[in-house]
Amino acid sequence: MERWGAIVVGAGPAGCAAAYDLAAAGRSVLLLDRAEFPRHKACAGGLTRKTLRALRYPVDAVTRATPCAIHVEREAGQLTRLESRNPVCAMTVRQELDEYCLRQTQARGAQFARIGTIVAIEQDANGVTVRTEGQSFAGRFLVGADGVHSRVRQLLYGPEPAWFRRGFALEAQVRPERGCASDLAFAFDAVRGGYGWVFPKRDHLNAGLYTQSATEKLDRGRLLRWIEERFGEAAIEGVTGQYLGFGADGAPAAEGRVLLVGDAGGFADPLTGEGIYGAIASGQAAAQAIGEALRGGDAAHRSFVALTAPLREDLRVAASGARWFYGNLDLSFRILTVPLLRRAMIGAFADGTKIAGLARAVRQFAHISSGGA
Repeated sequence: MERWGAIVVGAGPAGCAAAYDLAAAGRSVLLLDRAEFPRHKACAGGLTRKTLRALRYPVDAVTRATPCAIHVEREAGQLTRLESRNPVCAMTVRQELDEYCLRQTQARGAQFARIGTIVAIEQDANGVTVRTEGQSFAGRFLVGADGVHSRVRQLLYGPEPAWFRRGFALEAQVRPERGCASDLAFAFDAVRGGYGWVFPKRDHLNAGLYTQSATEKLDRGRLLRWIEERFGEAAIEGVTGQYLGFGADGAPAAEGRVLLVGDAGGFADPLTGEGIYGAIASGQAAAQAIGEALRGGDAAHRSFVALTAPLREDLRVAASGARWFYGNLDLSFRILTVPLLRRAMIGAFADGTKIAGLARAVRQFAHISSGGA
């Protein structure tokens, strides 16, 4: 059996980020996935500026739009527009983005293979063996990047580990009769503990509902009613649901030779619902940790914990911010109308800058607004 430097399960953004960096460093890396690409993937497909900076290659070839403004809505008639001199994000279609990232990763030297269901993961002092129905793969390390329903995570921690939690989103492709808007839009009156969104994709809009609340229920009928209320007559297709993986900020420290990244490791942001940045950042951290270990440095799991510490802290702040923001929407919307905080908000969303500082400023504003000293 061939022994790889690393095996990566899952060929989405997290898995490709890890495999790309490992291959670029000259490591032998095998990328495994159950799907044949291109494959459909439910996702709004927005790449924020921090995500674009993190990627190792440009994605102009699969970019559909580059909006420079965000419309934020509380209720009918309550609207604020957050503007930026530069594009806030790049709009992609996940089916196109994932195939593009996989091809870039293969071109860098990673090998790709389709597999069936993983039935066992075995570790010892020298490596990891991944067993599927009829196949086995051996490597020095394993990266679990197989999404919110991760089989790797289930085999390590059980079906529902206490530290892991899920959000949910439902989306559709929309082609309004009156044409497509060019700005992003977030509607906070649409869902408890979340928002409705509209993302421009040049020839269509991606519209959906997101909640980080475990008690808020979304279904097809609710999404279609929201789209009809917003757009009237429109062609609607591709209604699909997606779960998001949260909890990396409270996950136990990585152990052994298996590292969880992306949604599999709970690296999605509960405040914004963004998952691609956390996927790429955690995937690259796993690659760096494994590379250091293969060079004889510290154990990969300890390096991974250290490398992802800033990201986990941001997610901890985001989780706290989500509870406050969605629990105080009237005040939250007022905050978005304050020029200084509005600029800080769009910077935090697009660039991931000064999240902890922004949280302190928001709390101070809320304290003063509520009559505190």
